[in-house]
Amino acid sequence: MRINHVSRSYSGGGAAIAARRLHHALLSIGTDSCMTVVDGPDEDRITKFTPKRTLTRFCQREFARYLRKTYARKQVDGLASLGLARSGLGAYLNSQPSQILNLHWVNSDMISIAEIGALKHPVIWTFHDMWPFSGAEHVSELDRWRDGYASSKHDGFDLNRWVWKSKAAHWKQPFQIVCPSNWLADCVGQSALMRDWPVTVIPNAIDTDFWESVDKVQARAELSLPQDTPLVLFGAVQATKDPNKGFAHLVEAMRRVHCDVPDVQAVVFGSDKIDAEFPYPLHFMGRVSDNRLLKRIYSAADVFVLPSRREVLGYTGVEAMCCGVPVVGFNTSGLSDLVPNQRLGYLARPFEAEDLAQGIISILQNRDSDAGKAMSGAARQHAVGSYAEAAVADQYQALYEKIAGKTEVGSGATLAC
Repeated sequence: MRINHVSRSYSGGGAAIAARRLHHALLSIGTDSCMTVVDGPDEDRITKFTPKRTLTRFCQREFARYLRKTYARKQVDGLASLGLARSGLGAYLNSQPSQILNLHWVNSDMISIAEIGALKHPVIWTFHDMWPFSGAEHVSELDRWRDGYASSKHDGFDLNRWVWKSKAAHWKQPFQIVCPSNWLADCVGQSALMRDWPVTVIPNAIDTDFWESVDKVQARAELSLPQDTPLVLFGAVQATKDPNKGFAHLVEAMRRVHCDVPDVQAVVFGSDKIDAEFPYPLHFMGRVSDNRLLKRIYSAADVFVLPSRREVLGYTGVEAMCCGVPVVGFNTSGLSDLVPNQRLGYLARPFEAEDLAQGIISILQNRDSDAGKAMSGAARQHAVGSYAEAAVADQYQALYEKIAGKTEVGSGATLAC
């Protein structure tokens, strides 16, 4: 039984990292796993697929670009995908021997909505955002996906309803869905498109043996950070540009933190630059691709702030907790799975910067106490118990075996991945 993880990228962004980590976790327990990607290395068990560059596809891409420029800025706050262009990936996958397809983040012209609907192999789709059951948007706060975009119509052309109707037309056969958090699974169950589809909650995997704390004194020395200063950490892909990541909430909260903890300093990674001005020192780490360096950045911090408005689970928060760093965020979306109680961190009322600041202040003021050390240990323990690779891989393996038993997949066929 071969499992083929289909992901737009091998390493670009949290969804790609989650797919890659799951692939390696499955290999470690003996599962026949491979990946199909557009952006990634040429190596064993990794197939690089090149989308077709046809005139038709070019015209579709230009049309999609026009729609985004004309409508998406008005109707979508953040990333939008239309799923129009046929890339040829669907036909390629259908031509392969027996396998289970585990879809991940497959947007940006990797495969069209129509091609997804025409896949012949059994499909498990791991959701990394809200796009599969929404319109064009990847993160939606309007929740129009609940009624199929029938209400609150926009003046003129309704881009999101148009994309949603394309999904409804092409996706007639339910897929098995995996959600990394109970919140996202609940959203699927309330959606007009997928409310009757099978859903399983399995968190994203992480190597808890690698992701562990480095001595704080050593980490700060290596990063040229002050030794006896309270440090607040924030980081994400496009950390300061993506409005969903909540950088504006962090800036407001940190101004309040600075009043109560005057010597506080901030550390930020994951962005090209920072345009905001701060009344306290800020250490800018830029984009970090070296996990060994990133582990030291986490270990140097006293608290990690994840002020996202909507987060499937919060992969950076998982990494921080593995390194024994408490997490502060808003009590919304998948963050309630990440921080289920205040022994592990603090979840503020959405989206109140003052309450967010109080959570940060509380952790900073207790960072050297027995309570602070207990919180650090509890955060690490929760991460190991919930997200360790072996445990997550076993849950996926059981699901694959269930699907294979229903479809008789994996009867000895081989696949060159």
